[in-house]
Amino acid sequence: MLTGGVVLCAIAALATAQADCPPAWTEYNKRCFYYDATVKTWVEAQAHCQLFGGNLASVHSDDENAFIRTLTQGTTWLGGSNCQTTGAWLWMDGTQMLFRFWCPLKPDNDLTQCCLQTNTGVNKCWDDVPCSAALPFVCARPL
Repeated sequence: MLTGGVVLCAIAALATAQADCPPAWTEYNKRCFYYDATVKTWVEAQAHCQLFGGNLASVHSDDENAFIRTLTQGTTWLGGSNCQTTGAWLWMDGTQMLFRFWCPLKPDNDLTQCCLQTNTGVNKCWDDVPCSAALPFVCARPL
């Protein structure tokens, strides 16, 4: 039979272990991020992220945007989409899209280009492109 102190230590150890990001994921701002260089369509990438309890990454600040760029190489899927309603950009994790880093004259707000990629051009800004493109991607999940 375990004593109260041992049980509390075991619970604390489990809580600590559960608060860590999985292997190959990186913690930032109370979330875990993972860059996958495997190219997938936006829908395939979102489904892959969901297998790990996350979504394609949402971005909420300039600092977070800069952090995500440190994980990536070249154009990369993020979790923004306006495929349901032209001009109504949403994050797949359900958070509001308050921070934006669009390239000049973007988004086009054309339903044939309704998925968000990052690292476009010299400014590494966001662009709306067809969801059928095959790109690497960044997943994010709560810590």
